[in-house]
Amino acid sequence: MIQRKQTLFLLIASVLALVCFFVRLQWIDALQVVSAALSAYTIFEYRRRMFQARLCLAGLMVIFAWYIALAVLEGRVGTVEALPMVNAILIFLARKGIIDDEKLVKSIDRIRD
Repeated sequence: MIQRKQTLFLLIASVLALVCFFVRLQWIDALQVVSAALSAYTIFEYRRRMFQARLCLAGLMVIFAWYIALAVLEGRVGTVEALPMVNAILIFLARKGIIDDEKLVKSIDRIRD
């Protein structure tokens, strides 16, 4: 469902992860491709909101694993490496929107019962 704000956040995060991959082009950046694919897949799981929220959490873990691997291997984090942090923020906002949608659906179900 493209009209949901979290879908737009996930789409932008997916594109941003691919941009980060093509800017650096190192083996460690395969985690960026995984993050992009995970964000893109999460968009299509809109019927299963809690699963979608778990996928967002997994995407955040992939980004943080990338940062840890980068810090261990290269010992620095520069300007290009700051872009995945924006990606993480977008995924976090998408997860928050997904959880808010789930709360809304549950509250409407309580009213119906």
